[in-house]
Amino acid sequence: MMSDTLLHNRRVLVVEDEYMVADAMERKLRRAGAVVIGPVPSVAQALDLLAREGEIDGAVLDINLGDHKVYPVVDLLLARGTPCVFATGNDRADVPPAYAHLVRCEKPIDGACLVSALAGGARPDPVADAEPLVLRQMRHQLLDHVERASDLGHTLLAAKLCEALDALDAIDVDPEA
Repeated sequence: MMSDTLLHNRRVLVVEDEYMVADAMERKLRRAGAVVIGPVPSVAQALDLLAREGEIDGAVLDINLGDHKVYPVVDLLLARGTPCVFATGNDRADVPPAYAHLVRCEKPIDGACLVSALAGGARPDPVADAEPLVLRQMRHQLLDHVERASDLGHTLLAAKLCEALDALDAIDVDPEA
C-alpha cells in the first residue's frame, strides 16, 4: 500500500519532550516507511544527535522543550536544507516570523498530517513514480490545501484534508495501469 512507502527510507529526526506524543509520532512515521532518528526530548540531545548522525531527510519538532525552544535545532537543519515540520500546541501567531513558512501540525498530532507534510519534499521513489499522473496531481493539490487551511487556522478542514490524503494513499495502484 502507498501509505507504507510514502516516506520510504527517509531519515526523519523527531524532537519531542512528551513521551507518549513522541512514541505515537515514531510509530506513524515508521509505518510510512521512515527511518526514525530519536526521538529526543531536548535541544542539547537533538544537536548532539545531528552531529553524530549525518544527513537527515526531514525533522518533526516540538517548539517547546521544557524551558527551551527548539529554534537552534531548526536553524541548523534549515542551514543544511532539511525540511522541518513543527508538531506543536503553539498558535501560529506565537511562531517567530523567521519560521512562519514552516508547516505546523497542531497537537494532538494527526500522524497523517506529519507524513503528508514530510512527503511534500520527498525524494522520488519507484512506487510513487509508478502511480498514474492524476493521483500524483491529486496528492500535490491536497498537500497544498492542507498547508493553506493550516495557515488560515482552519484546523478541522486541514484534518479532513489529511483524511483525504490517507484515503488517497490507501489506493493500491497497479503499475501496469
